[in-house]
Amino acid sequence: MDDTRLWELCRAVAATGDVAWQALVLELEPELAAISKRQPIGRLRDREDTPREIVTRVLARLHAKNYAAVRKLCALEPPPVLSAWLRVLVRRSAIDYMREHPEFERGNANRAPRWISLASYTSGEHVAADPSSLLQKRAEVSAFVRELVDRAATEHRAHGDDAISSLALDWGVPRVHVRRVIARGEEYLTVLSSVLDGSTYAETAKRVGRTLREVELTVRYIEELLRARGFGGEAV
Repeated sequence: MDDTRLWELCRAVAATGDVAWQALVLELEPELAAISKRQPIGRLRDREDTPREIVTRVLARLHAKNYAAVRKLCALEPPPVLSAWLRVLVRRSAIDYMREHPEFERGNANRAPRWISLASYTSGEHVAADPSSLLQKRAEVSAFVRELVDRAATEHRAHGDDAISSLALDWGVPRVHVRRVIARGEEYLTVLSSVLDGSTYAETAKRVGRTLREVELTVRYIEELLRARGFGGEAV
């Protein structure tokens, strides 16, 4: 990393703003991508799009509020080691990316942070050695979600928005889950079917005509609903 060149560009951005921004971006991107590939962010580290996601967040931080972070950097005395400063920025952006991911669940006073996925409900040591049991488990998840979606649609047609409160009480879940099932029921089913068939989120997005982010959110909503309804016990 050529710290001298990067310092020149950072100071130019601090002084002129947009005039020098694109030149700084071109110089920074390959360096940021290389640092991003080494971040300890669990299963996301092996995803092809992870470095780009992290770099995008870093550049957004640098660009925000009229380049406030760049201006603050250039005002520091003595100047920090630029490569070290960038590594800290990348690490923070990587952590933000991980925490925003639908399959990452933050820790609390009772448990550590953890990764979750639909596999929590469709596999397990007691069925892993038996393909027929695994298929049965997946069929149970699909049938469970199908039942919720069908009932929500029926109740909503009959009672309108009054069905939201009654179903929330009957299912023992927050109202937001019922609203999502009513609004996204068919999407729940198509995404769930695709994921359980072994498709990646990217493949599922292409198959159902949604963005990758929409598919990730749908999977997260399904997982939250399953946990709220107590399906299959605690996810691990």
